[in-house]
Amino acid sequence: MTDSAPLPLSRPIEITSIRSDGSAFHVETSDAERAALAERFGIPGIASLTADFLLRKKGPHVRVTGVVFGRFTQVCILTLEPFDTDFREEVEVAFDEDPAKALELRPEEEAPDLIVGGIIDVGALAGEFTALALDPYPRKPGAVFEFTDKMDKGDEKPAPFGALASLRPPQ
Repeated sequence: MTDSAPLPLSRPIEITSIRSDGSAFHVETSDAERAALAERFGIPGIASLTADFLLRKKGPHVRVTGVVFGRFTQVCILTLEPFDTDFREEVEVAFDEDPAKALELRPEEEAPDLIVGGIIDVGALAGEFTALALDPYPRKPGAVFEFTDKMDKGDEKPAPFGALASLRPPQ
């Protein structure tokens, strides 16, 4: 997230508690957390939000895989009616205590996120992937945009400057 304010969903995990063979974490959200996230995202509501993560540690490097899923309400850009949408986002994110060094060692991979203070926040990760699931131009199923040109006269091909002719004062 590019906002400086932290997301209202937080589940900090100390990297020292992560096993090399993997540690599973489940995130279940409360009504208050979902309401705060919905307000933050500018949508009417989030009915459910759950995440399951597997964290694997190898030295200063941690790989997080999992899935974030749930249901949120958005407003249709055509009808302005609210509608519910189920979502499921796959998660695969790398973290490192020194991302620049990690990128030097593995330049073919995407730069890992920074581990701050020895903690990875899987709650914030769930919130970020929920934001990614939001459709920026949501359409209610079955909503159709139909445009009719008021200047259209049927099969007649309009003159290139026909609209300007109607602006000319009568002679």
